[in-house]
Amino acid sequence: MMGWPCKLSVVMCHYIRVNRIIRFLVLAFSLVFYCEYIHYYVVLLQCTWPQAGTYSFDGTPLGLENKPLKAMILADTHLLGFKQGHWFDKLRREWQMQRAFQTAMMLHSPDIVFILGDLLDEGKWCNDSEFEYHVKRFHKMFSSPYKTDVQVLVGNHDIGFHYMMTPHKHKRFQKGFNSPSVKIIRKKKNIFILLNSMSFEGDECNLCKEAMRELMEVKRQLECSQKKLADGAHPNYCKKYNHLPYVRPIILQHFPMYRQSDEECTTEDAAPLKEKSIPFKPKYDCLSEDATNLLFDWFNPRLVVSAHTHHGCYKVHQNNIPEWTVASFSWRNKNNPTFLLTTISPTDYAVNQCFMPQETTVITFYIFGFVFIILSFLIQKKVSKCSSEKNR
Repeated sequence: MMGWPCKLSVVMCHYIRVNRIIRFLVLAFSLVFYCEYIHYYVVLLQCTWPQAGTYSFDGTPLGLENKPLKAMILADTHLLGFKQGHWFDKLRREWQMQRAFQTAMMLHSPDIVFILGDLLDEGKWCNDSEFEYHVKRFHKMFSSPYKTDVQVLVGNHDIGFHYMMTPHKHKRFQKGFNSPSVKIIRKKKNIFILLNSMSFEGDECNLCKEAMRELMEVKRQLECSQKKLADGAHPNYCKKYNHLPYVRPIILQHFPMYRQSDEECTTEDAAPLKEKSIPFKPKYDCLSEDATNLLFDWFNPRLVVSAHTHHGCYKVHQNNIPEWTVASFSWRNKNNPTFLLTTISPTDYAVNQCFMPQETTVITFYIFGFVFIILSFLIQKKVSKCSSEKNR
């Protein structure tokens, strides 16, 4: 029979073994919890809303009831489909986007969120049932409080470039995300024009002609707000429009306006040096020069916000119209994803570029964290062994 000293020794060894397992699980859980939750708050708390002017278009103070609009802008989420990407890649990167978005919503509470296209990675290929699955998944990941308006634009991965775009793909995206080719919205006396970049090819296709008709309607509506009649227009043609005080609009779209390359881009999240000088292909990397000039001439926007390149950029065009290009929101496309916090009044706007956690930083935390946990156990085991030998 085993004596009580032996029994006590067995119980103590078992207790120590169980205690080590519990300690390991607690430390591992703490590391994962920090990397997957707390770190997002630590990083995103460093970004704040910029200050914009607090006066109306007529020079009077806006007042508390008409504070500047707070808009959050992101792009290129590229939710993976069934054809490309590993399941772990999908799980990891989409968890990152969901945590970053929900953390930003909790911390910053924007009035409106603009998502500038390429929501899906395989929207241009998937069938209708797959598309419905992706739509539901997107709305779940990027859900927002009822008081926050979310406006979605279409990108080339959602319905294809111009040569792949079909009326069916266009209609199902419009139905799933309430995103027509041309849309005008007014928020707190600010005017936004949302555009489908692939509809301005200039080749007279049906979708392009429809987009140009809708764009002309927006142009007329703004002319009526300015009380300027187009040449040859009947004096009563403005009666059908709901008139609000005119302010210069802000254009949002997936493609950047025409530019030769990213060489002039100097933001922290700009393209790598080896990519900056690569020439842009119009209608593929950016809008054509003709489409760009048309939008500038018709609307004289005070700001343009675009996406598509997966890299950030700030550029002032020759007509002194500034453009922000938003980098991809996903680690799959960029190690240091960003989004914009913009404060907009009728006479002013301000932009802050917000950085999300870097993928390499999170991986580094995991590596050093688990190395620390393992070393602490090895050191503790060695100390216990030495103590046991001294007590003999």
